[in-house]
Amino acid sequence: MKFNRLRILISSPLIALAMTGCGGGSDGTVVANETRTLAEGTYLTYALPAGKYEAQVSSSNNGVVVEWIGSSNCGKSGEVKTYDYACTLTQTGQLKITNPTTFFLGGDEVVTVKVTQQ
Repeated sequence: MKFNRLRILISSPLIALAMTGCGGGSDGTVVANETRTLAEGTYLTYALPAGKYEAQVSSSNNGVVVEWIGSSNCGKSGEVKTYDYACTLTQTGQLKITNPTTFFLGGDEVVTVKVTQQ
């Protein structure tokens, strides 16, 4: 019985040390976190210095188009209601979110945007 208690006492700090060394680390720096209403045919942009970013975007009705400007590896989405993508900008660039239009027959989009620099 004493042997089991001793083993638990000895291994507990090791487990605690191992647990603190595991995990995802930092979640990054949030550079934008907002909800905006975009009228049809309008857009919003976020100027971003070179670096690695993650964008999480959601929209209310028909969807938005998300585009990374200034990156050769990260393209333009189709019209989406949810978007979660990481992109590395090798130079200063932008994240552009557009409420697209077809003959101005659509409505406003309520868009929630979170951009995190990794």
